[in-house]
Amino acid sequence: MNKKYESVNPFILFVFFIAAVIISLPLRVFQLMQNVEANTGFWINRDSITVYILYAVLGIGIVLPILLSLIYKRGLGKTVEVGEKKLLGGIFSFILSATLIVNAITRYGDFSDAFFSISNSANMFSELSKSGGIAMVLEAFFAVVSAIFFIMYGIAQINGKSASEYKLLAIMPLFWSVFRILHRFMREISFLNVSELFLELLMIAFLLMFFMAFAQVTAKVNGKGVEWKLFAYGLPAALLCLLCFVPRVIVTILGKGEFIYALSSIEFCDLGVALFIIYVLVDRSKVFKQEILEKKNKK
Repeated sequence: MNKKYESVNPFILFVFFIAAVIISLPLRVFQLMQNVEANTGFWINRDSITVYILYAVLGIGIVLPILLSLIYKRGLGKTVEVGEKKLLGGIFSFILSATLIVNAITRYGDFSDAFFSISNSANMFSELSKSGGIAMVLEAFFAVVSAIFFIMYGIAQINGKSASEYKLLAIMPLFWSVFRILHRFMREISFLNVSELFLELLMIAFLLMFFMAFAQVTAKVNGKGVEWKLFAYGLPAALLCLLCFVPRVIVTILGKGEFIYALSSIEFCDLGVALFIIYVLVDRSKVFKQEILEKKNKK
């Protein structure tokens, strides 16, 4: 049994991920155009069969990677050796950095709007806190610092070097995710009724867990034995990132942008994070698959 767990092929996990993406994205586009109120984001009909199908697909797409990664964590719990120069690793890191800068600019703009709207208030700090303005400006700050980390990580990937020296910077994406989720929790609206908000909260929750594991593995701080969490939390996070980005882009291209919830605009950092996570996991899967083939050849 132990040998079986050690020889798991991580690419199996991507089968469920791809299936969930193929089913959920078109379904979400249909929902945005047919079953979501324009601008408000509320369900028109919460009992629609498409709602149950979407959440069932998401449930499977989230639970299965976690369950399989946990069962086969011994097979996934290996640290990838540094030394190989990875141009793609650098490219995807730089793409993520660029989208984080865009996120910082956008969020700072949102903060400025909130600040000027209450600039004459006697309790300005209190009003900013209640409206999520403080969380917005901190999200913008940590987005910039996170961008710096991914630039350094990308350079290390291209040069075939370890990024373990950037221990402090490695946890910055975690703080970015914390403040990203905070200002959403401050909205005085039911996330169960506004599906876009619910999906965003779920997405960021998995990003928090992924970036925690990624920081541990990258910085080599208590990272041994947590490599399996990259797959367990990374695949659900990537799925939700794509679900929050792609349907909004498609609906906008189709000229139906008014059906997108007013506070859930297109955020390119969602695509940047999804692409980065997918690259990291595919890259690790190649290493594990090579080890499996070498063991079989020896036999």
